[in-house]
Amino acid sequence: MPSVSWEDVAKYIEASFNAGGMVDRSMALEIAFNQQAPDSVVDAIDGLGSKMFPNPEAARQFLKEKGYITG
Repeated sequence: MPSVSWEDVAKYIEASFNAGGMVDRSMALEIAFNQQAPDSVVDAIDGLGSKMFPNPEAARQFLKEKGYITG
């Protein structure tokens, strides 16, 4: 799976954080679906799995380590 840039997923991750105080995969995916995000972005967000992240930076680091995003 090709990775996408952080800039491509950041707005969905940040919106999830702003809505709930944590980064939540299901909320980020709902936002992405509602805004008709590209499949590659949805796939990257889905890479968060069931973990909750305390902030967007922690989610970014996780996605980068797993190879879902660049940057």
